[in-house]
Amino acid sequence: MGLIDRIQRVVSANLNSFMSTANDPEKLLEAIVMEMHDNLLQLRQAIAQAIAMQKRTERQVVQAQSTAEEWYRRAQMALQQGNDMLARDALTKRRFYQQTATTLSNQIEQQKTVVAQMKKDMRTLELKMTEVKSKKDMYIARARSAKASYKMQEMLSGVSNLKY
Repeated sequence: MGLIDRIQRVVSANLNSFMSTANDPEKLLEAIVMEMHDNLLQLRQAIAQAIAMQKRTERQVVQAQSTAEEWYRRAQMALQQGNDMLARDALTKRRFYQQTATTLSNQIEQQKTVVAQMKKDMRTLELKMTEVKSKKDMYIARARSAKASYKMQEMLSGVSNLKY
């Protein structure tokens, strides 16, 4: 029975914590801002990874083009030596590396589009965060002002009820 009681107390404590957070607008607004900040960090990391992948792909394109040129030179040398079969094989390999370079170039264009969209989304999120932070501060100030007003009204009503 001790274990069940302990579980019930933990669940009850978590519910009470959730309810106090839900009832406290400052904590709720802070949680929203923190969540947005976390999302912004994740987006920045994703952008950095996408840019790194794009750079890696660009290096692969250069490597594939270089390798294709090397196979072309080998094909020319094979032709000069009169070895048509070796020249044909070299040209086949050259074509493979040219196709690889073309495919990778297309991927780079797609990656550039994705990175541009992600950067646009990041700027939008940053603007939203700025807006939410200013609204959060405004709402917290309003809530504190209302709380102070309420306390002042309670004090005044308590003083007016006193009879001399």
